[in-house]
Amino acid sequence: MLYLQGLMEKLGRGGMLISHAFAEQGFPPPEWQSDAQGVTLTLRTPEATPEVIRLLNALDGDLSRKELQLVLELKDDEHLRKSYLRPALAAGVVEMTQPDKPSSSKQRYRLTGIGLGLQKRKRKS
Repeated sequence: MLYLQGLMEKLGRGGMLISHAFAEQGFPPPEWQSDAQGVTLTLRTPEATPEVIRLLNALDGDLSRKELQLVLELKDDEHLRKSYLRPALAAGVVEMTQPDKPSSSKQRYRLTGIGLGLQKRKRKS
């Protein structure tokens, strides 16, 4: 669009590079929209509550609910589910190892690509 309007020197790989960089960091892909006015690029990053950030820092490999409670020093399993796991699952930073069996006694939780990217960046800073 910008190229056709004479606002860009030549067609490039910018969009591809942006998409690749987001994927590398584990973020959702950018959303591209174009109209007569130009191009809009929407970059989404997951929102993280203090509890989700704490969970991201605690998760190392696959952990069960009980293991997470121990690591996070939480006594109430409902509080873990409501304040930590559900928001992290909804944000796409944590996933279940058995998504088809959410109440399985063998259920474990691990970081997604997005979660790993956030954890990696957090440890660098």
